[in-house]
Amino acid sequence: MKAVRYALRKGALIAALAGLSQAGAAFAQLPVETLTSEPAIKAKNRIYIPDIAIMHIADGKLHVVDGDTGKYQGVIGTGFTGQSKLSKDGTEVFIATGYYDRGQRGNRTDIVEVWDATTLRFKYEIPIGEKRAMALNYKYLLTQLSDRWLIVQNATPATSVQVVDLAAKKVVSEIATPGCWAIYPVKSNPNKFGTLCGDGTVQLITLGNDGSAATRTASEPLFDADADALFIQGEATGDVYHFVSFTGNVVSIDFGGDKAVAAGKWSLVSAAERKQGWRPGGYQVVALHEGTGRLYVPMHAGGGEGSHKNPAKEIWGYDLSSKKRVVKTAGHMSTAIGVSTDGKKLYAIDAEKASLVIMDLSGKQPKVKATVQVGEFPSQLEIH
Repeated sequence: MKAVRYALRKGALIAALAGLSQAGAAFAQLPVETLTSEPAIKAKNRIYIPDIAIMHIADGKLHVVDGDTGKYQGVIGTGFTGQSKLSKDGTEVFIATGYYDRGQRGNRTDIVEVWDATTLRFKYEIPIGEKRAMALNYKYLLTQLSDRWLIVQNATPATSVQVVDLAAKKVVSEIATPGCWAIYPVKSNPNKFGTLCGDGTVQLITLGNDGSAATRTASEPLFDADADALFIQGEATGDVYHFVSFTGNVVSIDFGGDKAVAAGKWSLVSAAERKQGWRPGGYQVVALHEGTGRLYVPMHAGGGEGSHKNPAKEIWGYDLSSKKRVVKTAGHMSTAIGVSTDGKKLYAIDAEKASLVIMDLSGKQPKVKATVQVGEFPSQLEIH
C-alpha cells in the first residue's frame, strides 16, 4: 500500500509540474505590453476638475476629462490645498500651491506653478508669500484679471490678496481685504476686481500700474450675511454677478460702476417649496450660460440651518430673463455643476460616487450621456 500511495503522490506531483510548465509556456507566448503617452490632449472640450485628496491632502490633483465623452485625458499634481485656474486664453493652467521639503514637515515653499494646458507639462513657477489660503477648492480663490495680473487669496486667518505680475513673474503687492473673501474679476475693466464682505457689502478694488490698490470703494449693504448668507460662488452676465443664497434666493450685484449696486433679487422656490425646505446646496451651486440665459442650481428638500453643502436631490434650470423655472431633472447627488461653453451639456459632480455626470441638454429633458469616476474628492468644475 505504501508503494501505491508513493506512486500516486509522485504521479500527482509530476502532473502538477507539467501543468505549471504548460501554463508558463502559454504565458510566455503573450505579447509584451508597451506603454505610450500622448504628446498633447486632443479633446476639444475639456473639463478641469480639482481634487483636494482630502485623506492625504498633500497630494492634490487636477484631473482633465473630455467634456463630450467623459474619457480621462490626464492629470497635474497640485500639492497641498492647491487652487487652480485656467488662463483666460486657455493655453495655461495656474496653480497656487505649497510644499514642505520633508513631505509633512520641514521648510515650506509657496508658489504659483504655470503648466501647459494642452501637454500638461510644467513651464515655470513664481514664488509667493506664505499667507495663501489653505482651503478647499473654490472658484475665485485664484483669479486672473488680465494677461498681466493674477490674484491669490490669502488667509492667516486675516484676509488679504497677493497681486502677481505675470509679465515680471513676481508678487508686486499685498492688498488687505479685512472681513472680505474671494476675488471676482470685472469684465469691463481688466485692472478691477470685487470681493464679498461679511457685513453684506462689496468692495471694488482697481489696481494701479504698480499692482497696488489705486482705488477702493465699499458698497451699501447688499445682502444679509446672518439671515440669508450668499454662497461664495457666483456667475456673471457682463459685470453683473448672480449669487445664490442659502435659503434659495438669487441676488444679483452690478460690479461695473464706481461702487457695487443691487441689480435684482428673486426666489428660486415657490411658497409651497419653501415650506418643504427646498434649498440650494453644494460647493459650486451656480451654472450659467450667458448666451442662452440659462441658470442651473442643485437643490435639496428638507433643508435648514447647516444644510448648505447637502448634495442635490434635483437640479433646477431657469430662464434668467423671465426668472421662470424651465428644467427640473435628477440631482445625481451633485455638489458642483457646470454648463458647456455651447450651452448644450450640463455637468455635475456626484459627491457620493466621486464621479462626473455628463447630461445632454438638446432634448426636452436632460439625458445622461456619460458617467466617469474622477479622483477622490472632486469639488469644482472649470470648463474650456
